[in-house]
Amino acid sequence: MNLIQIIIDSLIRASILCTLGIGLTTVYDILKFANFAHVELAVAAAYIGFFFNVTLGWNIFISAIIAIILTGLMGIVFDQTIFKRLRSVNPVITMIASFGLAIALRNGFRAIWGPRPKTFAIGLQKPILFLGARITMVQILLLGITVASIIILHLFLHRTKLGKSLRATSDNPNLAQARGISTETTIKWTWFIAGALAGLAGILYGLETQIEPDMGFALIIPVFCATILGGLGNPYGAMLGALALGLAENFGIYFNFGQIINLGGLLHLIGPLWIPTAYKSTIAFSILIIILLARPRGILGRKIRKE
Repeated sequence: MNLIQIIIDSLIRASILCTLGIGLTTVYDILKFANFAHVELAVAAAYIGFFFNVTLGWNIFISAIIAIILTGLMGIVFDQTIFKRLRSVNPVITMIASFGLAIALRNGFRAIWGPRPKTFAIGLQKPILFLGARITMVQILLLGITVASIIILHLFLHRTKLGKSLRATSDNPNLAQARGISTETTIKWTWFIAGALAGLAGILYGLETQIEPDMGFALIIPVFCATILGGLGNPYGAMLGALALGLAENFGIYFNFGQIINLGGLLHLIGPLWIPTAYKSTIAFSILIIILLARPRGILGRKIRKE
């Protein structure tokens, strides 16, 4: 396989994981629990976008914007109806509740839209040749939107009053509240941003592949691996972890490990050894274990402050 093609595939994979991971780690940073239902918001956005784009025949861009806004609002609704009531209990219980919500949503998608894969009405994409590699306009759009989203998020967190409030609440909720920052309002915005980012990832993933009820289940392991790898609670860590994981997964199935074990041909211990594509998750977990053994809080994770 062409080296440029591997890099392009890695960047596309990292873009999806990054957009999902930022939302996941943002909720964790504020509320200190792992939201297993986060990836299902991405699936919800994909199906909502499909409804407006295919069922109603609306423009794909308008459909995507509506879906992203609606999933952001869904995040707020889930918080107010479920997670707000569980903020005073053990985070493990909240995490289990999110897992139950994820199962309910997944089966709800299957009941409404059926188990068969669906696609957006964008037609077949003719690939463009670039340095011997193939890339479609959808993939170029995916990469461009991801980069733009990261830049906008960075400016939002550092240049706006609301963004600074989010960072202050993340660092010290009690002090932020004492300084007049409305914690509840901040939490609502956190859920909206996380839901909207998940919705964006779901639309992009649906455009790149196809939409199916188990799409979130296939993403949950690599998304959590990427966020933990980069450091839970750090959006920039989620970006770095997604990039590292995307490169590792694609380069991992590219290498002939038989040559490595045989020291490039000096030895003849085994024949060619390739990692099947279906075992990408094995690569993700292996790297995660190695990183956590060397740095348990992740690459950019912060030290846990003792009260």
